Amino acid sequence: MSGALGPGALVWAGFDGERAPGALLDAVHVGRVGGILLFAFRKNIRSKEQVRAMLREVQDAARRGGLPPVPVAVDQEGGTVVRVAYRAVFPSAMAIAATGEVGYARSAARAVAEGLAADGIAVNHAPVCDVNSEPRNPVIGTRSFGDDPAAVAAFAAAWVQGSEGAGVASGPKHFPGHGATTRDSHLHMPEVAADTGTLERRELVPFRAAIAAGASMVMTAHVRYPALDPTAPATISRPILTDLLRNELGFRGLCVTDSLDMGGIGEAGSPQDVVTRAVAAGVDAVMVTTGLERQLDAASWIGEHVRTARVREAIARAAPFRERFGRDVPEADIEDESARTLAAEIAGRSITHVGPPLPRLGAGVRVTAFAPALASAVEELADPIGYLEQALRRRFRDRLAFARDGAIPGGEGPLLVCSANATFKPEHAARVRELLAHGGVLCALRSPYDAGLVPDRPALLSYGDVPVSLDALAAVLAGELRPSGTPPIRIT
Repeated sequence: MSGALGPGALVWAGFDGERAPGALLDAVHVGRVGGILLFAFRKNIRSKEQVRAMLREVQDAARRGGLPPVPVAVDQEGGTVVRVAYRAVFPSAMAIAATGEVGYARSAARAVAEGLAADGIAVNHAPVCDVNSEPRNPVIGTRSFGDDPAAVAAFAAAWVQGSEGAGVASGPKHFPGHGATTRDSHLHMPEVAADTGTLERRELVPFRAAIAAGASMVMTAHVRYPALDPTAPATISRPILTDLLRNELGFRGLCVTDSLDMGGIGEAGSPQDVVTRAVAAGVDAVMVTTGLERQLDAASWIGEHVRTARVREAIARAAPFRERFGRDVPEADIEDESARTLAAEIAGRSITHVGPPLPRLGAGVRVTAFAPALASAVEELADPIGYLEQALRRRFRDRLAFARDGAIPGGEGPLLVCSANATFKPEHAARVRELLAHGGVLCALRSPYDAGLVPDRPALLSYGDVPVSLDALAAVLAGELRPSGTPPIRIT
């Protein structure tokens, strides 16, 4: 390393647009920002060529400052959390778990990592290690591998192995667990009231496995755990991040916050207070997602208000992490046809049938599909219902009658009701029950818990509405595939 790293090495920053702003490049150049965060909804990721050119500019700024390349990070979980859509898009974690094949998690993680690395992105905030023990959880759901701690641990460890084996840092999240919450930490501060014994048997099992598998990074949760710390949420808790994560679980890698723009952590104090308390608690990288002034001030806040010994300790972790995962953009590209084939294979194996037998659909089929309240900001996934209609139309042609938002299509044949998180929307749930009162099939496109709304009706679960999952669902309905998945969660 030709340049010394200071407190700015602990600041990871996001931005708006297809190019990094000049002031942010200047901050990278002088070491006031030590990591870059990319988001599709902020228009950072429009095309492969654009991303590669943008990141070359970022890394050139670091090089000109005598510094190594900065780590570049995304959330490429699969399912509903996808940033890079121009490469292979994989089904959700819960869909992978529904196959019953742990090896699929390892293979998917490797394929995702190879695609990211080809563009100079060497940090992936995945896997989700949260055990989705709360069916009403509004933010985790299919992002989790399921509700059984041992199964989640096995799949999460395999993901870590696949990603790290391909040279991309994995980031198990959200420590020490976000699966038992009924609130979304993007909006409010959740609390998990479980006792320490329950947390040990449930929340911590996947994190122990992910750390043992070689995870280079762990992301914090903006969640309170009174049994572990009665005063502070995990992101700013020394008992959780130092006593538990470091001393008890033995984690020696980089600890990064979840986005400090989120509403939950905003309840804990001012931006300066949260940044400094996070680093003091044991964090080695603060994710200051927006606000250039805050991003530039963060290094000063850390340097002025956090003990020097703690800052040095954090830099001592950030420096080797940056040397390993800060990458120049490769000149050569890779083909990802094999990754797309793998994604489709996993999706095909994930579709799950629960409830009574499915009716015959040969003569014709009527479909009404509810659009998700919030579609992915990734352009390829912007209209999942339109994609589903196309996938069905290719197979059923004029035997398909299709409608949206609970309207009943004309024609003959069984009624298929395609829900999107109806469990969380009373009016949506009521309409699903009404439509299926006299027969038909539920197709749960996102939350598998929707099947519990009509337990006396057959249901197909896809655990997400990315294109490969919708194609697999259409193939099952057309009789091309058998629904061989098994629910990784209990549906009541």
